[in-house]
Amino acid sequence: MEEKEIEKIERELHQIEEQINALNRKLEKEETTLKFSDIVQEAAGAALLAFPFAASEDVWELSRNMSLPHAIFLLILTITGLYVVIKFGKIGNWKVQNLGGFLPLRLLTITAISLTVSAFSLLILGVYPSVINNPEWFIKAVVLVFLFSTMGSFGLDAAK
Repeated sequence: MEEKEIEKIERELHQIEEQINALNRKLEKEETTLKFSDIVQEAAGAALLAFPFAASEDVWELSRNMSLPHAIFLLILTITGLYVVIKFGKIGNWKVQNLGGFLPLRLLTITAISLTVSAFSLLILGVYPSVINNPEWFIKAVVLVFLFSTMGSFGLDAAK
């Protein structure tokens, strides 16, 4: 081969390498940030599991018999488990975006959305106040439905 041909091939390889690096940077940026579509997916996942469990008489009965400290412990345990999975799990398309340097943004969005959807599912279905007739029982039922809606919210968001 002539030197000119070799130089031409080297230039083309260098250009291809630059294009690949540019594409990688673009893909990396797209996959790391929390977008509105992620919030919608989290809400859809939460609703997917919250409504069936909110309509379940077993959940009503279990929440009625559960003590308030037990409900608080379940809430803390659920949020802690979610924190560990988000912080230390290798979710392929997520970059852990932190608030205050230590609190994952997705932990906040999933928790807020799941709690809200859990409460609304009990209200929309008419379970509260027709079946669940006092505020403490309502809070315990929300926490119990939250356990499942968190799974749906996280699962659908992570599966994309």
